[in-house]
Order: sequence, then structure tokens, then C-alpha cells
Amino acid sequence: MAASSPYGGAGSRRLAAALAAAMLRAAPAAAGAIVVDHRCTDLAAVPVAAITQAKATLRVGYGHTSHGSQIVTGVGAIRDHLGGPFDLTISGWGLEPGVFLNDSWGNAGGAADLGQGGDLSWRDATIAMLDAPGNDRNVVMWSWCGGVSESTQAGIAAYLAAMDQLERSYPAVRFVYMTGHLDGSGAGGNLHARNQQIRAFCVAHDKVLFDFADIESYDPDGGTDYLSLFATDACEYDADGDGNPWGDRNWAADWIAAHPSSELAACATACGDCAHSHALNCVLKGNAFWWLMARLAGWRPPDGNPAHVHRLRRRVPRLQP
Repeated sequence: MAASSPYGGAGSRRLAAALAAAMLRAAPAAAGAIVVDHRCTDLAAVPVAAITQAKATLRVGYGHTSHGSQIVTGVGAIRDHLGGPFDLTISGWGLEPGVFLNDSWGNAGGAADLGQGGDLSWRDATIAMLDAPGNDRNVVMWSWCGGVSESTQAGIAAYLAAMDQLERSYPAVRFVYMTGHLDGSGAGGNLHARNQQIRAFCVAHDKVLFDFADIESYDPDGGTDYLSLFATDACEYDADGDGNPWGDRNWAADWIAAHPSSELAACATACGDCAHSHALNCVLKGNAFWWLMARLAGWRPPDGNPAHVHRLRRRVPRLQP
């Protein structure tokens, strides 16, 4: 008799793996790590064919609480403002086979988000959902609330080890790692140290990383690292040099004020409410989500380096064939 796995029964795992593998046949894994950060927010750089391929081949299961909803809010704003290739199907809870994005998929398995301090309830929820009858998810994403800020090195190591084991147990599924949102503690804070721990692991082990914190550390021009100015999840930063960002300037509001006729400003208007933050932050994360999906579907940026294009300024994304 085969040894039992800590990640569910062999039969259910085989079924889930077969369904996911069928969806991933046209989505080859990229060599090396995939890191989606502030340099990866220009939709004009992503061919429409890559977006179409992602929607056809990927089935995303996402688990999160309020901060994680920023991605979904941004994706919705892009859909509402730009339409066309950025239209997508989204369900609101649990498993809905055939739907591109199952929002709150992991939550239906019994967890809220990635927790803190090495809590692995999200892992158990992931296993329950991947082993559910009819599961067709081949991309799994979980986001943090404030857990990274409050975690130790050992706690983050437990998160990384659990993600790595899930990848080994479900080889047909792509698992997306995430950093935690900014908290105003700056480059010397525990949050940054723990985010760096996540980044280093992902790069060293060829993982897929959605760098939530890095995306909200830069405005669309990319010239200032607001993390070094104690930026917060609300996009506030220390503008007067006293080390306190609360109630100072807001880089997102400043950028929109300076670019009122830009496509990003229009998308931010369509965004409406963005949990804990400014609408521009949600839109940038929505843009980065599509970049991530295109990468997972097999697209590679020209010369392999996303840094050469990171500016969606004043135009509708060019629809490349």
C-alpha cells in the first residue's frame, strides 16, 4: 500500500493534478524566478495574445482578506475602464469551475489569509480546495494582511517551507508567493527584513513572486523609493524628514494630481474604493496581476528584463497582436 501523504488522499490529488495539468499544457513554466514588482505595471508592454492565452489556460484560486482585495479591485477597475482583452470572469466565493479567477477560493477552505507567526491554516485550506471534487485551479495565490510585520524569521521560514512542499505535492499547480504590505517602518524595520527573506528565497529557488510591497513603494515614474521614506500601505510617506509618514504627503495622490489626464488617473477613478489605500495603488496592482498572468502563460518580456518598460502614463495600452 502506498504511504499516505500529509496533503490529502492520493486519488483526489491525482484527479486535481490531472485537471490542472490539462489547463497548463499551453502554459510552459519559465526558467528561473518570476518576480513581479513595480517594474511590471505597464499593460502596454504585454501583448494581447499573452492576456488571451492566460485567460484560456489559467484558472486562478485566490485567498485573501482586505489588503489582498486591492488586486481584485484593481483588476475590476481595469476591466471597467479598458474592457476588451482585460474583461474576465470572476466568482466571489469558493470553487467555480471554468471561471478564470475564483476570488476568495482559499477562504472557502477555512482560512482568512496567510496569517502570522508561522500559522499554516492557509496551507490546510489550500489542500482542502485542491483536493475538492471538480477542482480545476492551476494557479494558487494567497496574500498577507499584517502578518509579515508581526512575523519572525522562523515564522516566514515556515511559510516558505509550506509553499515549497505544496509545490512538490501539486506539481501541475503554480503557487504565487507574496510579500507583505508596507507598514511605515521603513528600510530598517522588521517588515522589510522579512520581505527580503521572502524575496531571497524566491530568487534562489526559482519561485513565482508577486512583490506586493515593492509595487506600493514606487509611483508610476519609478524614480523614488518611498520605502526608504517610511511609506505606508496607504501610500503616505515621510516628506519632512522627521521619520513619521502619518499625515505627511501621499505619493499616489501627488502623482494623480500631477497627471490628471493620464490613463492611470482614469483607471483610478473607475476603481472607486481601494481597501486601506489610494485607488492608484489598486490599479498598479491590477496591472501587475495581468503581467503575472501573462508570464505564467509563457510570455517573456523583450530581453527578459521587465525594467525596460514600467510606465503606463497617458495612453490606453497598445493592443499588440
